[in-house]
Amino acid sequence: MESGSQRDGTRPTGGYPPGEALTDAWNEHRRYVGFAAGLFAVGIVIGVLLMLAGYNLLEIIQELVGEPLFPDVDGGGFDLARFLLVNNSRAFLLSIVGALSLGLVTAWAMLFNGIIIGNVGAYVTRDVGLDYILVGLLPHGIFELPALFIAAGIGFRLLYRIGQRVRGTRDAIFPKPYLYRTGLLVLAGWLLLVVAALVEAFVTPVLLETLFAERLEEMGATV
Repeated sequence: MESGSQRDGTRPTGGYPPGEALTDAWNEHRRYVGFAAGLFAVGIVIGVLLMLAGYNLLEIIQELVGEPLFPDVDGGGFDLARFLLVNNSRAFLLSIVGALSLGLVTAWAMLFNGIIIGNVGAYVTRDVGLDYILVGLLPHGIFELPALFIAAGIGFRLLYRIGQRVRGTRDAIFPKPYLYRTGLLVLAGWLLLVVAALVEAFVTPVLLETLFAERLEEMGATV
């Protein structure tokens, strides 16, 4: 039987320690989180293949919408961190409620993000180098990507629970223990987004300027 399912109707949340509840929530959702990460990886491959075929998705999207996909944020620092957190929080929430679209929105969010990262990363790697893209993405990506995978995993798991209820193999979709432990997992995932936004706003720019100042200066001189 799945970890955590036994607790849905047998234990009040008052006797459910947060650490244990969070562990149960992870065990309940980890397969779905892994599935979300797999979709993202497929998206990366598609994005790289599109780059090799000559498609620059940033330019294509900017032409379609008439504005940059990643607009510059004046002020930097906390203004940038707030902008990143708001945008990522929207994607985070969309991945969860995407379950209501039979999971299609959640799946597309994972694929689309992977395609964009793969395509942009491939172009940046070609122009500036693999080390640059790794330094530019990894410090905040190690927090941001797991957070988004967690959100998508929660969405996929919710869809599965709804399916169980429709088939009559589950008595309730939202018993209190489930809401409690899953709420803790949502909070943990969102806090990862907070850390990611702070790292991307304050740490990543310093690392890029420190490690690649000469390379960026040479690129600017050749433009």
